[in-house]
Amino acid sequence: MAFGTAGRSEVEIPFNTPADYRARIFIDDGSDLRGRNVETVEFDAVDHYELQGERFAEAVRGVGSVPVPLEDALGNMAVIEALFRSTESRRWETPAR
Repeated sequence: MAFGTAGRSEVEIPFNTPADYRARIFIDDGSDLRGRNVETVEFDAVDHYELQGERFAEAVRGVGSVPVPLEDALGNMAVIEALFRSTESRRWETPAR
């Protein structure tokens, strides 16, 4: 779950969603404390590991490219490191660039 100044978002099963299960994300603008304004976004059921393996195999064979650039991974790590710093400082921390 993530909270922000304009509401919150929650992924129902954030890790390892079953391959036969429609993934759902809940988005709440925070205007109603009972959550009556929550928007539910659903995604088709897929096998995430199969898709990941297929994209990797395509990139290795040269018939596709890695769908996520290295810069994305570096950005993710910067956010994770900022979260760890935030737990120590007890303040908002800006990810390093």
